[in-house]
Amino acid sequence: MTTFNRTRHLSAILLCTSLHALLICVAPTALTATAADVVPGTRLQAANPADGIVGVWKPADMDVDIQIYNANGQYVGAVVKAANPAMMNAGMLRGITFDPATNTWRGEVFAVKRGSFVPMSMKLTAGGFEMVAGSGVMSKTIEWVRIQ
Repeated sequence: MTTFNRTRHLSAILLCTSLHALLICVAPTALTATAADVVPGTRLQAANPADGIVGVWKPADMDVDIQIYNANGQYVGAVVKAANPAMMNAGMLRGITFDPATNTWRGEVFAVKRGSFVPMSMKLTAGGFEMVAGSGVMSKTIEWVRIQ
């Protein structure tokens, strides 16, 4: 017969409350966390550095939110919020791979004005990530900020 441990039970409740945004609750003995993991407004560090771009982002040059996710070993991005309903679910990023030697992602982004995909590279910054789309004199640098 297991005895009720009030301190452990209260710790589990407090821990679950602190992690409610993650939508998970685990026993305190099974969780290894740092203070940054449970402070509201922060997010867990990605176990895989390549997953650092996974999430919902807003590019500075468009009024859309784009969800970036891993699909079969490459990262892709699709519109999840837009003022123009025709853009919903549109694929904006494709074929993105991570280069751990340079901490850079490379792939393709859809250039709306050109109507085609162009090469791009991305690098995380303090405020989100910086994308360089196109190449040479036809390139454009775009700041993205994390929404989620």
